[in-house]
Amino acid sequence: MNGFLNIGNKAFVNVDKIICIMAADSHKVYRILERANLKRTNLEVIDTTSDKETRSIIFLKDNKYCISSVNASILTKRAQNSVVELVDEK
Repeated sequence: MNGFLNIGNKAFVNVDKIICIMAADSHKVYRILERANLKRTNLEVIDTTSDKETRSIIFLKDNKYCISSVNASILTKRAQNSVVELVDEK
């Protein structure tokens, strides 16, 4: 299925590449990235918060992370809706 998830601030992620969407604050994201020896400025980290409060982190299949200012519950609902729309089209 090819679909994209709006993760806020005019940024989109391919639904097929999402492993996990997790609610997070900035401290939790910092710890996760620290364990992976990454910083927000690394190419593996896509920061879409635009200096807003961090509310979720999205784990992608290609060992990349997206940090979003949108709540994880909202992202999950958007992802479910996009998958349902793709299935209905077929």
